[in-house]
Amino acid sequence: MGEIAAETFWPTRCAVCGSPGGVLCARCRRALAFIDQWRACPRCGAPWGVRECTECNALSMKGTGFARPPFDGCVSAVLFDDAAAHIVRLNKDEGERRLADWMAFFIASAMPPEWLAGSCVTYIPDSAKARLRRGYDHGRELGLATARLLELPLVDALAQPRAHDQRDLGRADRFVNMAQALSVTEQPTARARLGLYESVIVVDDVFTTGATLYSAAHVLSDASDRKVWAATFARVY
Repeated sequence: MGEIAAETFWPTRCAVCGSPGGVLCARCRRALAFIDQWRACPRCGAPWGVRECTECNALSMKGTGFARPPFDGCVSAVLFDDAAAHIVRLNKDEGERRLADWMAFFIASAMPPEWLAGSCVTYIPDSAKARLRRGYDHGRELGLATARLLELPLVDALAQPRAHDQRDLGRADRFVNMAQALSVTEQPTARARLGLYESVIVVDDVFTTGATLYSAAHVLSDASDRKVWAATFARVY
């Protein structure tokens, strides 16, 4: 009854255009700036890097601490434009948790089928401070929604990060901030489950500079010889 009353007086509105009816209307879903995966870099996922990537070449990698991206492949579903920014902000900072299902749908749709065999899904966990502020782990919810769509197991592979908020930092500072921020969990059950899979897919909401995903992929691949894939809803360009 409470939900019915809430929808009557404060109906759910589209995260992009504000029209009532659902968290993301059909028109706005169709209008998202989807990345053409045939034109994207197969290594780092840059939207137009299939022939000569401007983001994972030797010159661009300087200052990252890596000679090459530490994951085996990366995809992002859409470009990070105003529409995508609205979706991410409402999900991440304003508590519209239902958007995680749509973000996961687009992530799963962009993912190459060959990634799925022998894989599990993991995610970038929120810091303790962010989780306390939100009341839930938005990264885990996105990972869980993606895992369900792909019919793959979710493994809590990474420990809570030890880093400051990234959003006000420049590219070089982001890589410094994340250099030692992530580690593979020490929980025996999660580590044992992670060891069952040949590869792991790391899910995140936005690929900005790559610092967070680079750190996650590095510690996951360093812990064993498994393949690591990265997938995000949006990509800054």
